[in-house]
Amino acid sequence: MKLKTALLALLAGSWIWIIFPYLVIKLNQFLGLPSWRFWPLQILGWILIICGVTIVGHLTLLFNIFGQGTPVPAEPAKKIVLESLYQRTRNPMYFCHLIIFLGEFLVFGALLEILYLFVAWLGFHLFVVLWEEPGLKKRFGKEYLDYCRRVPRWL
Repeated sequence: MKLKTALLALLAGSWIWIIFPYLVIKLNQFLGLPSWRFWPLQILGWILIICGVTIVGHLTLLFNIFGQGTPVPAEPAKKIVLESLYQRTRNPMYFCHLIIFLGEFLVFGALLEILYLFVAWLGFHLFVVLWEEPGLKKRFGKEYLDYCRRVPRWL
């Protein structure tokens, strides 16, 4: 992975995992919406966040090893990644992002974080269906179409 690509991935990750959720929490406070914290759920939330971030790291490594590229559009995979979680769902990385967002909701308890989770899921779904999948069909052809028949888009 090139330094530029790594920095771009770090920047994107910090925006979606830290900055946007922080802004959502601040907006929740500004609007006076409910927020709650229950320590057992906070522990579960941290577990979800740690697992989600760890799995995203693992999936990124798979892109490097098997795909000969990265999940970042600036340095895309040259081959379809079919290993590990990609055998169960075509979009495990987006799913992990949603797990991280759910974990953040459980840790910080801001009501608007549930809205953020839903909007993120909708955005991911539309992005995958309208942009990512058509591009992968063009790049990988029959191999990708066969993969789509075998493996569901989401869990």
